Amino acid sequence: MSEVEEVLHAIYEAINTGDLALLDKAVAPDYVEHSEGFQGIEPFRQQVTAFRAAFPDLRVTIEDLLISGDRFASRTAVTGTHTGDLMGMPATGRRISVEAVDIGRIENGLAKERWGGLNMYALLTQLGVIPAPQPG
Repeated sequence: MSEVEEVLHAIYEAINTGDLALLDKAVAPDYVEHSEGFQGIEPFRQQVTAFRAAFPDLRVTIEDLLISGDRFASRTAVTGTHTGDLMGMPATGRRISVEAVDIGRIENGLAKERWGGLNMYALLTQLGVIPAPQPG
């Protein structure tokens, strides 16, 4: 397994199990989340905590992974059941299955930066927050 794969698997294991101590071994202290607009491991930890509170059975699975040197592009499947508050939205009890697409960079065995993210349109549609598109 490549260094990039090891880092990603550690991050997804932290997300999937809620063992956030694993992030310390996989994410740089000065990690930059370009799409979400934050820097540092602590905001990343807070984001994971919030999603796990909303989706206690949250699972992220790698579907596709491309690696070039210290950079990667991935497509993941994200599943879970919305049984807790999410960004002020009360639990719906609905199950979600959405994709995320990420581009990132690993430096010295740690995640250093990331662009991309979860398909929020699909998430909000599946939760019933916005109407699903109708065939025209």
